[in-house]
Amino acid sequence: MKPSRRLLSGAFGFAIAFIFAMPAVAQDADADDQELIEEVITVGTRGAPRSAIESPVPVDTFDIADLNRQGHGDMTETIRNLVPSFSATPLTGDGSAFVRSTSLRGLPPDDVLLLVNGKRRHRSALIQHFGAAMSSGAHAADMGQIPSIALKNVEVLRDGAASQYGSDAIAGVINFVLRDASEGGEVQLQYGQFYEGETTYKIAANIGVPFLDDGFINLSGEYVDHEQLIRGFQPEAAATAITAGIPDVGTDSPYSGDTLAQTWGRPENRGLRTAWNIGLNVSDTAELYVFGNFADTYGNYRFFYRAPNHADTLSPVPIDPTDPSQGNFCWCDTELGGFTPYLEGNTKDFSTAGGVRGELDGGTTYDVSVSYGMNRMEYTLNNTLNTSFGPTSPRVFNTGNLEEREINFNADFSKAMTDIVTVSYGFEWREETYEMFAGDRFSWEAGPWTGISSQTDPVTGTNYIEPGIGSNGMVGTNADGAGIFARDNIAVYVDVEWDLSDAFLLQAALRYEDFSDFGTTTNGKIAARFTASDRLTLRGAVSTGFRAPTPGQSNLTGIVTTFDGATGLQVQQGTVKPTDPLAVSLGGKALEPEDAFNISLGLAASLSDDLSLTLDWYQVEVDERIAKTQDIAIVNPLFSTLSFYTNALETETTGVDLVVLYDYDWASGNTTNLSFAYNYNKTEVTKQNQVNGIDPVSASNIFNIENNLPTDRFSVTVYHDMDRWSLMARANYYGDTIDERNNREPVDAEIFVDLEIGYEATDDLRWTFGFNNIFDTFPNPITTRVANGLAHPRRTPMGYDGGMAFVRATMSF
Repeated sequence: MKPSRRLLSGAFGFAIAFIFAMPAVAQDADADDQELIEEVITVGTRGAPRSAIESPVPVDTFDIADLNRQGHGDMTETIRNLVPSFSATPLTGDGSAFVRSTSLRGLPPDDVLLLVNGKRRHRSALIQHFGAAMSSGAHAADMGQIPSIALKNVEVLRDGAASQYGSDAIAGVINFVLRDASEGGEVQLQYGQFYEGETTYKIAANIGVPFLDDGFINLSGEYVDHEQLIRGFQPEAAATAITAGIPDVGTDSPYSGDTLAQTWGRPENRGLRTAWNIGLNVSDTAELYVFGNFADTYGNYRFFYRAPNHADTLSPVPIDPTDPSQGNFCWCDTELGGFTPYLEGNTKDFSTAGGVRGELDGGTTYDVSVSYGMNRMEYTLNNTLNTSFGPTSPRVFNTGNLEEREINFNADFSKAMTDIVTVSYGFEWREETYEMFAGDRFSWEAGPWTGISSQTDPVTGTNYIEPGIGSNGMVGTNADGAGIFARDNIAVYVDVEWDLSDAFLLQAALRYEDFSDFGTTTNGKIAARFTASDRLTLRGAVSTGFRAPTPGQSNLTGIVTTFDGATGLQVQQGTVKPTDPLAVSLGGKALEPEDAFNISLGLAASLSDDLSLTLDWYQVEVDERIAKTQDIAIVNPLFSTLSFYTNALETETTGVDLVVLYDYDWASGNTTNLSFAYNYNKTEVTKQNQVNGIDPVSASNIFNIENNLPTDRFSVTVYHDMDRWSLMARANYYGDTIDERNNREPVDAEIFVDLEIGYEATDDLRWTFGFNNIFDTFPNPITTRVANGLAHPRRTPMGYDGGMAFVRATMSF
């Protein structure tokens, strides 16, 4: 622990002890009906500053109207458009084709805690291996499974909050608040078409009904169907094959009419997402509640094109692997034009939470709840081969499913000890289970044709080319890697809010957690707000935080068997868990939690009755940041290289958030709202924690962590309301970056403009006509992937979807 952190820990202890030692604490007073963290992220009324003026830390709040002004209809895309310090890269690469890589304040997606109705949301089953550099190895929750029509509002707390909520809240907290109306509802029908011709549909509905005498049931659902986006051109190898007259190049696609051997762009995806929120007042002081979600979605992602000369899949092999004299077989005779594997992913996501909250006779408020969450990903890899099984290889493989399960029990209490001191405290128990299912044996096993490179092809007089082992494109999980991995933890916390005066608020929090796999951690936070005048508020916070390594990261095993032509032996490559003896021999050890130190300073100012701004500076230091090592050579009879997860990095992220809001009421009764939100963010890797004397993360990946996300981002939104018409225009700016590939080509800054026109045809029917990226803006062309048929940077957060027009009908009742 750094000296500054030891000093901070001592300050936490002194502050907590001093507050509890005050004689006034023993006095009774009316209970505050909110806990500290709930006050920090509870939404105000529409039109209030996006950053709550009385909060000591920055908070953004977005209501139903803000969420509906998005043509894509995807929750991740929505948050990206609304919060400049939040980024999301395109869907790309194996399982990351179905769960987007995201970042808040330049930190990995699993450094952001997602809540629903203030309760922790479970993780996705996906550990991201092929997303953007800042997401590599991350194991985070998937906000894309939440239907936008189910939401009453969204709250984004842009500050470390691990001492209130526990693991993952290093960069901040995003809380999705579900609708709770007991009557009425709406139906949304939306059709969109990209300028390139692809279509997108959404049907969504919400309804609220009374429940018994004093309760509500609110139900929501949406179905979306997005065509695959094609933003590439024919790869060079495929174009060469077509020119040479080779038939059937690119015709093995699952998409009717698609003649490209390889496509680029958002994968085909569709699915149903639902949510429910139920509440019932069982007395004047107690409420029962139940809420949750269920989603069933499908995606289809195409891999790289395998040309007709693809060596380890489309080369001759002996019909009998033990006797080459019987002749040869070649998949090249079946796949004349080569082939392109494609991955189908089915995701099932379910959560439910229930509890009781209210107020006890002594004035203490309480909230006791139990929640369960599950995310399951089922993979099917099509149109590929395991050529180590020669002519008997299947073409379709089950590569192994993944499943994440979590159970949480929470007991939270709050009491106003005096008119100026409120104490909140609570207990949490959580069990997290990660399960990897073995794929079918053909997806990972070395077949009878393994080792034929030691034999001579009688046709050519040279040795056979060694076939690849495992399903080409994505090797399945083998029996040794499959398993169930679980851990549990308990936590206790205390939060104190102290109004020293009408102008000065002090908050302090302390949290202790004990994990079954790595031990204990203690974290704290001190925050303050000073109201200098009716127009100016100063605020700041200092905190420590942590992110516990997940059971998936601690136990992931993915082994690929290959053949070493030099020795004539089978060898293995891949990922082993850090406590595997082979990993330990290279410096591996049990993962420890990431350790964060967070400082923020800011102000909130009302420059006039119509104009307000917030300005916040922050710095986040993360030690023991978890990442997967690069492939490390090993001297072992069975392995040639391996990698494992380790506490690899120390990073420092510095940034500034600026939010300006202007509201103007016209004499005619019309209103205009203008918002400007800017983020500056820079991450630096300050140290690598070496394993076996080498840096675990490659210099290339370090460069990408520091340079792939834009340093500057801003959005400007104008909304004008007049009688039955409304107009919204939004400009999203992305600063320049550098492409991830080794060529290090620059990606220039761009502005993307959205436009929306609304018309209330009747009191119950509203039409919306809009454009996402109305000027069809793309990132500048680069050369690094031209040979593969893509002219744009693959993982820039600005994306390369192009423009889209949409129309939406919203019927209220």
